[in-house]
Amino acid sequence: MGLNPSRASFMYLLYLDASGTPELQDNSKHYVLVGLCMHEADWFSLDERIHKLKRKYCLAESDPAQLEIHVKQFAVTIKEQEEIPDFALMSRADRRSRVLEIRQKKIDNESTHKGRSGRTAKYKDTDPYIHLTRDERSQLLEDAIDIIAGHDGIKLFGEAVSKSHPGMMSGNINPVKQAFTQVVSRFDKFLQKRSDWVSQGRRDQIIDHGLLMLDRDANTESTIEKLFQDFRENGHPFGYMTHVIDVPFFASSPDISSAFAKVE
Repeated sequence: MGLNPSRASFMYLLYLDASGTPELQDNSKHYVLVGLCMHEADWFSLDERIHKLKRKYCLAESDPAQLEIHVKQFAVTIKEQEEIPDFALMSRADRRSRVLEIRQKKIDNESTHKGRSGRTAKYKDTDPYIHLTRDERSQLLEDAIDIIAGHDGIKLFGEAVSKSHPGMMSGNINPVKQAFTQVVSRFDKFLQKRSDWVSQGRRDQIIDHGLLMLDRDANTESTIEKLFQDFRENGHPFGYMTHVIDVPFFASSPDISSAFAKVE
């Protein structure tokens, strides 16, 4: 039996990632959950643009797929770069070699195993970017933002929960539940409105569905899974969930990108 195009069903993807932590006793002032939404047909074109961006900034011999564009890790000062004369005039390979040399000396100079482990862990975050100058890393951020801003069809959803809110301080508000509820209910409402606009009274029009993909976080996965199941069975505070389907898909950022690349 052939597929009737008028009854074809399509999927919108919402990739969610959090910043900050739900705990009150740390340095973060907010728990923020942001979602990037796109139609499934737009995935590969956006992925290709991001891949080209990575090729531009990674080392020539490196695999662009291994360079994860994580702003909080590269939009910082890398002190070892400032200790190298004429760092910006060096080749990227030489820059990396010199920074690694300085860092290894600092690790070796630590007097305890804890100190060495701590310094090694500290360096891990910025390691993928030590071959880029501060100006190059700033440009990387601008180029990444331009790709998102210039890509037709992208929608952004987000919620920020202040840890100084009285409800947080009293324990009456769970920041993970609050942020997830707001973002997912808005996503579902977006799909409802789009379906109403597209169908225009056509009864043969199958609605677009939505699928959630979240960056893996062992501290919040259980809470989100239980909350989502409750939404499916009983609805959320703003109504019933009618368009977001299945269960949230948890994976690391590179794994999600690789999964879709294999589909292609």
